[in-house]
Amino acid sequence: MKDPQRATPMDAPLQLRPLVLVVDDDARSASLLARLLSADGYDTEVTSDGAAALARLGRRPSPHAVVTDFHLLHADGLAVGRYARFQRPNVALFVVTGYPHALTGALDPLEPPIEVLTKPLDYGDLLTRLAAALATQVAQ
Repeated sequence: MKDPQRATPMDAPLQLRPLVLVVDDDARSASLLARLLSADGYDTEVTSDGAAALARLGRRPSPHAVVTDFHLLHADGLAVGRYARFQRPNVALFVVTGYPHALTGALDPLEPPIEVLTKPLDYGDLLTRLAAALATQVAQ
């Protein structure tokens, strides 16, 4: 007889967790961010450069959100974001940079807009913005 006090993952209702692609050439930062997001209810995948991110974005399932560093090898964060939008028009895009002024005028007038986050990353701010962006996706 099954003990009602011992729930197992098989007992939980099937829920889809939003998929977030984390793109950063700093492996430790990317891994930490992915672990934090996972603990907060997101599925995550990590790539370490622009080319790897573009390759990942060409496969299914498409991520619901992309959090990318701006300065990457092979393709910058904006190129990654543009390709992500080509694959999934309403994907939530977050570009993280230590130099937000470098992006002035470089952002395409996309809808929904690309969110620019400054390093050091305020994780609470990212979570708030991510939840709002994903709620918008669900409403569409």
